[in-house]
Amino acid sequence: MIYVLVGGPRDGQHVDDLPRGYRLSLSDPQPEPFGEFDTVRAVWFELDEAMFRSAQRRD
Repeated sequence: MIYVLVGGPRDGQHVDDLPRGYRLSLSDPQPEPFGEFDTVRAVWFELDEAMFRSAQRRD
């Protein structure tokens, strides 16, 4: 499964693992074909953005 990231710092990227701050899109329940893989959208949440910023400050 390939995830298409929507919004946030990695907008537009295709990844094979969901990064922190992204959640599966509930409005697109059906995977779409992308070459030989299925893709689903993962969207950035504002609440997660605040947690992402605080995690970066600790690093």
